[in-house]
Amino acid sequence: MRTIAEVARWRARRHPELPATWFQGRSRTFAEMDVASSELASGLVDGLGIRPGDRVAVLDKNSDLYLELLFAVSKAGAVLVPVNWRLTAAEVAKVVGDADPACLVVGEEFRASADRVSCRVLGFDQLPRGGTDPHLDREEQVAWILYTSGTTGLPKGAMLTNLNLFGCTTSLTFEVPELREGGRGLVAMPLYHIGGCGWALAVITAGATAVVVREVVPAELLQVLVEQRVGTGFVVPAVLLFLTQLPQIAEARFPELQNLAYGASPISPDLLQRSIEVFGCRFTQVYGLTESTGAITALRHEDHRGERLLSCGRAMFGGEVRVVDPAGSELPPGEIGEVVYRGPGTMAGYWRQPEETAAVLTDGWLRTGDAGSIDADGFLYIRDRIKDMIVSGGENVYPAEVEAVLAGHPGVADVAVIGVPDDRWGEAVKAIVVRRPGVALEADELIQWARPRLAGFKRPRSVDFVAAIPRNPSGKILKRELREPYWAGRSRQVG
Repeated sequence: MRTIAEVARWRARRHPELPATWFQGRSRTFAEMDVASSELASGLVDGLGIRPGDRVAVLDKNSDLYLELLFAVSKAGAVLVPVNWRLTAAEVAKVVGDADPACLVVGEEFRASADRVSCRVLGFDQLPRGGTDPHLDREEQVAWILYTSGTTGLPKGAMLTNLNLFGCTTSLTFEVPELREGGRGLVAMPLYHIGGCGWALAVITAGATAVVVREVVPAELLQVLVEQRVGTGFVVPAVLLFLTQLPQIAEARFPELQNLAYGASPISPDLLQRSIEVFGCRFTQVYGLTESTGAITALRHEDHRGERLLSCGRAMFGGEVRVVDPAGSELPPGEIGEVVYRGPGTMAGYWRQPEETAAVLTDGWLRTGDAGSIDADGFLYIRDRIKDMIVSGGENVYPAEVEAVLAGHPGVADVAVIGVPDDRWGEAVKAIVVRRPGVALEADELIQWARPRLAGFKRPRSVDFVAAIPRNPSGKILKRELREPYWAGRSRQVG
């Protein structure tokens, strides 16, 4: 069977003695993980009455117990619903209410966040255990419902099947060969996000040890990277930024680190080059969505050069990526349109939202909502979210392109570009900038610096300086939040 549960069973048979997880000094072998998740699965079925297709929600930060529950829910034939622990109690109630789970498993520090849910709430230590593996998992079943980050409204639950997950985690091993039996893979991204749980599953599927950190605290993460001899991992660009800004990074050495995969949000060429120099390992960029079960393209380390530094790579094994016009016709190389995907990771649909599902799934193709182009060699370039495109004087401006240029200024620590109202041009380009510590960068200086590097219609007309740029947990800039003050009372729909 190609299921999440079968990964635990097979690895326990093949390599029972190898460590499956490490968390806060505690190691568990594949055999121990398999037995523990089987006992928990039996408890879910016999003790709580969980049946195939029932949802089991979980609200907590990363841990080895979280991963144990992931495998147990699969063995019970149920559906895991990870909930974002950064949400307010009211937001948690909305997500849990939408998922309609049989129970919510909650970490102790998030008990208050679960106050408003209507289902049964249990701590990890309250879950019943006992018995043997119920073997209720099937390939075609929905295994996870992952809720989108919800930057544009109420999150939608993407239904991912066992086959979705099996196909995409297997494809990752082609692009990140450092995921190998006996290796050590960092699991730092939150497990409610596909970049956390999907990567964790890929690490364990490969037979490597999942080195789990509860949350990203840069100094502690750096210590884990060194002391746990991490060989590979997945991080978002914001984490690379935090790590490379640590004073102690200059003295750190990473003799075991072979490859870092990164993605989930844009990265500036400057930060990428700095990260390569600091960590001294291979880098692999991946691009994907929750709805595509994570990564669908990969830019290998050897392609990190020249113009291709701006690319997110080529389609991964088993999948197809195209760029199409509004009518759905494929565009020739170099032309910008919407990126669409077809392959093993295409979600089954949105939970209880057939109209939303129909809007993004057409004849097996997933509409990503991203604007991009593909060159003659098949390398994909993401220009921006279609809804974030700025139209200034009839010209299309893609903020990601402008952000990449401005991030190259030595005084810029972080930057976001948005469109703001302009009586003459309709929209004007504005840069929101975080200065590097100790740098007295002024707006006019940055605008003049951009003059030889950007066409006139792409250059920022104004610059605002802030202490921090708001981002969601996956590192994506919250453009809607940045735009709202400038568009208050205006007719533009801020998506």
